[in-house]
Amino acid sequence: MLNKRSLLQWAGILAAVAVISASGFLVQSTNAMPEPAGGGNSDLIRIEVIKQFGDLELPPASFRHDKHTAALKDKDCATCHKTVDGKMSLKFQRTEDQSADQLKTVYHENCIGCHTEMVNAGQDSGPIESECRSCHVAKPESDSAWIEIGMDKSLHFRHIDAKSIKPVAGADVNCGTCHHVYDKAAKKTVWEKDKEDSCRACHKSEPVTADGVTISTFADASHQQCVVCHMDTAKAGADSGPVNCAGCHTAEAQAKIKVVKDVPRLMRGQPDATVIAPVSNKPVTKKEVTADSTAAVAFNHKVHEQANDTCRVCHHEKIASCTECHTTEGKKEGAFVQLSQAMHAKQADASCVGCHNQQKAKVVCAGCHTFVPNTTPDSSCASCHNVPAELAPEGAEALSKEQRASVGLLVASSRQRTEGTYDLKDIPERVSIDAMVNEYEAVDFPHRKIIETMVAGIKGDKLAASFHTDPGTFCQGCHHNSPVSKTPPACATCHGKPFEISQGDRPGLKAAYHQQCMNCHTAMRIEKPANTACNECHKKRDL
Repeated sequence: MLNKRSLLQWAGILAAVAVISASGFLVQSTNAMPEPAGGGNSDLIRIEVIKQFGDLELPPASFRHDKHTAALKDKDCATCHKTVDGKMSLKFQRTEDQSADQLKTVYHENCIGCHTEMVNAGQDSGPIESECRSCHVAKPESDSAWIEIGMDKSLHFRHIDAKSIKPVAGADVNCGTCHHVYDKAAKKTVWEKDKEDSCRACHKSEPVTADGVTISTFADASHQQCVVCHMDTAKAGADSGPVNCAGCHTAEAQAKIKVVKDVPRLMRGQPDATVIAPVSNKPVTKKEVTADSTAAVAFNHKVHEQANDTCRVCHHEKIASCTECHTTEGKKEGAFVQLSQAMHAKQADASCVGCHNQQKAKVVCAGCHTFVPNTTPDSSCASCHNVPAELAPEGAEALSKEQRASVGLLVASSRQRTEGTYDLKDIPERVSIDAMVNEYEAVDFPHRKIIETMVAGIKGDKLAASFHTDPGTFCQGCHHNSPVSKTPPACATCHGKPFEISQGDRPGLKAAYHQQCMNCHTAMRIEKPANTACNECHKKRDL
C-alpha cells in the first residue's frame, strides 16, 4: 500500500518532513505531536519525491498529514502550501521540483524550523535537528490504512445535483466544472459535452509531457480538483465534502457516505445498446459473412449500466469503445491485450466472462457453479454472439456507429430469457435415495422444496435468465453431463463402483452423492442440516 502512495506517485501532494538528513544518529524527541481526530493511520505517506533526482541516502520519511493538520488547527493550508494563479499548489512550500538540493533545503528549513519554533514556545512538536531517524525509518510502526475511493454513480449524481457546483459559462449542466480536455489552439482546458472521461484517461501515476504541456499526476489532479473545491465550498457556507485523508480514504468514512437509492441514468451520449465486433489493426476490407463466421455481440449497454455502480467496472482506463484499445491483434494502448482476451479472460474483473464468474460466485448461485467445472460450453457462445448475419452481411465491423446502435438494440431487446425452471408440478416433491442402504436408512430428499428455494434466490436475475437458455438448464447443476430433460437419468446410471479404471476420475456413487450435497451446503452456507451431520440426512440403522 505504501509503495502505491510514494511521492513518485503523489509528487509532493502534501506538506512533509525532511527527506535527506546529514546525520544518521538515532535520537528520540521528547515532544509528541497530538493525534488527529479519527482515521487511524490513513494519512501516512512515505515521502520519496527526492528520488526522482537520484538514490536516497536514508529511508523515505514517514509523514502524517492529518496529524499535522490537527497540530496546526489555528492556521490554514497557506502555512505549508503556496498559491499559483489563484490555485493552491499541493507541493510543500514550493510550486515545482528543481533539484535534490532544493528539495532537501525546502523540507529541512521549513519542517525542522517549524518544529524548533514550537519547541522553543513550549509546545508539543515533531523531530528537530539531528533527530533524523525519527522521520527516516525503514519501516513505519504500522502500515497505512489508506484505501482508494472512487466516484460511483450515487456520488457522481450527488455532485451533478449539487447547487453549489456551478456550470461553466454557457452550459446548463455542471459537468465541465470537473471534466475537461486540453485545447491546443487556445492553450487551456475546456469542456466538451458528451466527451467527459475518467480522470485516469489523461492523468497517470507520473507526470506526462506532450506537445510542450505537462499533465499532472492523477493524485495531484484529483486532490487539486476535489480537496480545493471542498475547501472553497465550505468557506462559502455550503455543504461540502471531506478535506482530510481520513475523510475519504478509510473504510469507516466511506461506509458513512450518503447513498442515493435510485440514481437517474447518467448520460454521456452513450447508446442503449451497440454491437461489439472484432477490429483489426489492419485496414478494413469488405468481407462475405459465412455460416462459419463468429457472430458479433449485441451488447445491452443500458442493462449493464443498471447492474453496476460505476463505469470503471468495464471502462477501466478510459471511457471509450472496447475496440479502441483492444483489437484482434492487440495494440499498445491496450497493453497488447487482444479483444478475445479482454472479453473472455476468466480471472479479469473487467472482462465479460470474469465479471460473470464473479456473479456466479454469489451464495445463491454458488451451489451449482462452484461444483460444475468452470468451463464455457460451445452452446453458451450463442448467448452473447447473437447478431444474425443478415443484419450485417458485410461484417459487423463495417457497420456505422448509428447502425451498431440500432442493430444492437433490435437484437438485445428481442433476446429470449428463461425464468426459473419447469413447472413445479412436473418436479417430484420428494425423492428417496436408497441405492446404498446398508449402515444408514434411505435419505428422504425434499427435492421440490430445494428447487423452489434456489429458484427464488435468482428471481429477477437477468444474467441467470439470459444464460439459463432452457428450463432444464437449472437442473444441470446436479444432473450434470447428461442431456437436458424433465426426467434426467438416475445418478447410478453414470456413477457406479468406486475406483473403476475404465471410468477414469469419475467418482463412485457414494462419493458422487456426498461430493455434490456437501459441497453445495458449503458453497451456499447452509447450516441446517450441516454438511457433516450424517444422521440429519440419513438415520443410522439398528443392525
